[in-house]
Amino acid sequence: MPRTARFLLSLGNVFFSLVLGAVGLAFSLFFFPEATLQLYKWARAVGETLLSGVWPAHYDPVLRALADERLIVYMGFVLATRIIVGLLFLLGSRWIGGKPTREEFPV
Repeated sequence: MPRTARFLLSLGNVFFSLVLGAVGLAFSLFFFPEATLQLYKWARAVGETLLSGVWPAHYDPVLRALADERLIVYMGFVLATRIIVGLLFLLGSRWIGGKPTREEFPV
């Protein structure tokens, strides 16, 4: 497979994960608002714990940007959807019986 195709496939995989994470978050907000509220409260506690540490002043803007509760919850949904999609692809490839033609990274 050419390098350009691999790059575009991996970029598409990341974009697909971001979109699925947003869809999962919207689904959770619509159908499970109480559970989503608990996720946001947990994320706020994680962010406050992270920001309460003794950090040098030049790290503060970056930590505040990354410790936002919306970002923490969204990152969690993106990771969860990546895991679910990966497991589905694994099960699908096992079910189809596709085997790689050669080892890409032999040990």
